[in-house]
Amino acid sequence: MKNVEVYTERHKEYYKNLPLWSEFTIFDSGVDGLIPSCRVDSLEDFDQVVKHFCQPGNDQDFVFRGQQHYEWLLAPTLDRLTKSAIDEELAKKQLRNFKLSIRGRVADNTVFNDNDEELWAIGQHHGLATPLLDWSVSPYVSLFFAFMHEDSETWVDKDGEPTNYSRVIYVLNRAFISDLEEGEGDPLFEGHPKIVEPAKDDHGRLVNQAGLFSLAPYGETLESSLLKALQDSDVDTNSPNELANYICRIHIPNSVEMRMECLRRLRKMNIHHASLFPDLIGASGFCNDLLKEHIYRVDLEAKKLESIATPISPTIIRKNISTKITGKPVADLANAILTTHLLSNHIKEPDIKNISQHILDFIENKAGVDWMKRDSQVARLKNILRRKLKKIKFPEGGVSEATDTLLDLAFTLERGRQK
Repeated sequence: MKNVEVYTERHKEYYKNLPLWSEFTIFDSGVDGLIPSCRVDSLEDFDQVVKHFCQPGNDQDFVFRGQQHYEWLLAPTLDRLTKSAIDEELAKKQLRNFKLSIRGRVADNTVFNDNDEELWAIGQHHGLATPLLDWSVSPYVSLFFAFMHEDSETWVDKDGEPTNYSRVIYVLNRAFISDLEEGEGDPLFEGHPKIVEPAKDDHGRLVNQAGLFSLAPYGETLESSLLKALQDSDVDTNSPNELANYICRIHIPNSVEMRMECLRRLRKMNIHHASLFPDLIGASGFCNDLLKEHIYRVDLEAKKLESIATPISPTIIRKNISTKITGKPVADLANAILTTHLLSNHIKEPDIKNISQHILDFIENKAGVDWMKRDSQVARLKNILRRKLKKIKFPEGGVSEATDTLLDLAFTLERGRQK
């Protein structure tokens, strides 16, 4: 196993214990189950994973599933309720209750004539606990589902540090499972998993998400039933690299920055809430994502400004703004702005001269002699400066601080002019 750093705490940044794509291992069955796993360190590396599984010459047919927490196993919602493989009687009871509960609530009564798999699929998209697992033909749709939500506030340790170090993409060999279904009725193939592709898609989600489902036999998990089918087909399930041709797990580093970068990239591919959920819920989710990204960018810019901001020293300012009228007050003020890192790093020189001219014009033509002592005039200049900064697209998180800095420079200039 190459490119592995072993950590003393097995769950501390767990994904770093795994080899880089395209080598696989089963490092900890308590985390990855018996599914071979690896890691990628960037979204560009994930592109190579996609290229491998989706290349035109690949005669296999793979589907993908994204999960938000690296410790979550392949468990349908009905499994999670019982905390074990699904009991057949329990599943039948759930489906019977669902049929009774939707009477008078569906526009198309032909759903009651559908087979169990179709009914499970309808329930799956309406929040019913089912034995189905969602998959997508698109690896990037699955990447969206892996990163679509922020980390839960509960995913922290006793010191408040985040504990969800990676998000996960599962890859499943759909062609192998489809081939198993051709042998249905043969005792050799009893108890194998299935691929479910519903005929109905009332809300358009399945089509937009390139979606389908897997269904494990009752009393089995997808993992256990697939391993059994592979062993019956003489596949070497003890070799992680061989097993990875049928099912594998890709860990992707998780952070706020990685999540935002991922969602931005996917939006350029037209993969977002509004495209995957063609309803009002999707539109709302799309708007929420845009707002969160805007807030993230504002906070990021504010942090950058905070890291580069230096206190304004009256001595430095006085060196650049003469206490006597030099005949070039605009140039003096512009020079003072250029020596202030908070401002000069985010304002181009022509804009600095323009702002300096507006400050001087206000002082000489609008403010009045004692304007610095009049709150209304000070507030007036602040509003002028805010508008100028926003017009030149100064980082939003730093507009208030930049306005106060420019106001201080204006005060210093005016004191020098009055001496």
